[in-house]
Amino acid sequence: GATIPYRPKPASAPVIFAGGQAYTIQGQYAIPHPDQLTKLHQLAMQHTPFTPLGQTTPGFPGMDGNSPASTHELAIPNDLIGCIIGRQGSKINEIRQMSGAQIKIANAAEGSTERQITITGSPANISLAQYLINARLTSEVSGMGPL
Repeated sequence: GATIPYRPKPASAPVIFAGGQAYTIQGQYAIPHPDQLTKLHQLAMQHTPFTPLGQTTPGFPGMDGNSPASTHELAIPNDLIGCIIGRQGSKINEIRQMSGAQIKIANAAEGSTERQITITGSPANISLAQYLINARLTSEVSGMGPL
């Protein structure tokens, strides 16, 4: 018999929930999703046994949506920092806007092969910023070109 290659089609674009709003990923942008999905998410959050973000959960410090801003640091190789910053800062500004986190990129230290990135915000903001930065790096390294 003939061998037919399996090529699964993506079911749908990934969905991110941030700040009570649903976003779908289309190319390099997070597009606010139609209200039905946001309402569905809010409805789901009301009926889950888990405590939604924003309400204190004694067992999970840092999961409180109103928690004080925390900070996360990343080191990015100098040869890849350009794909994160983008032309005239366009990509890093996009990531700041989508994630809601403050992102600072340190100047290259003399003799260092890496640049320090400091992300400040709520745990959810930091997580989304990290995801977006990693997505840019992955696309650059895997040779897919700029996202």
